[in-house]
Amino acid sequence: MYTSCPACKRQFRILARQLSAAGGTVKCGFCGEQFNALLFLSDTSSADAAGLATENELPEVLREPALARSKKKPSWGWTAGAIFLVLVFVTQLFWFNRDQVLSKWPELRHWVQAACQKLNCEVIREYRTSDIKLISRDVRLHPRYDDTLLVNATMNNTSDTIQPYPDIQFALFDTSGSMIAEREFRPEEYLDNSIAIDDGMPSGQPVHFVLEVTGPTAGAVSFEFRFL
Repeated sequence: MYTSCPACKRQFRILARQLSAAGGTVKCGFCGEQFNALLFLSDTSSADAAGLATENELPEVLREPALARSKKKPSWGWTAGAIFLVLVFVTQLFWFNRDQVLSKWPELRHWVQAACQKLNCEVIREYRTSDIKLISRDVRLHPRYDDTLLVNATMNNTSDTIQPYPDIQFALFDTSGSMIAEREFRPEEYLDNSIAIDDGMPSGQPVHFVLEVTGPTAGAVSFEFRFL
């Protein structure tokens, strides 16, 4: 079976399976013309008819339409690389905004704590003592100990995110405004054991704390709280 190129008139021997695989579309190996071989089929060779006994093998069968060939399948390597880059970006976004993330999803805290133990970092990065407000306080002589004040107070984190519990400075002043006593308390000293200090101070939830201040108190007429 033979077919002829309509452009350069070259004749080629072609097999039925080639036509089937190509859907009838072939490409001339001499001039590059793409044509439908079914439209130019012949049972005899023009070379045989001329007594030349010469045949041209069809060099290329187009096995799929040109439009389909132009749409190459994506490489799995590129796809995997793109997915990896997206995961890296999301992880970085989470890590550098972990204060806000942990405020919404506190169940992720133990993962962040484990990572910070290895990376030697702070679980909660955002720290604004100006957002911590003292909303109540009661200062009186301690009922059990001499020269000791018992302080009951409540503070509130007014920011939108969890913050670390602050150190608290408590100072006493005399009538002239001079400081006569001062002490700083760490969270583990003033918070109840039921409070998980590492979880941070939640937003908008009042926290009660107790201070026991020992030392000279005679002449004290005022006091001051500072969050450090």
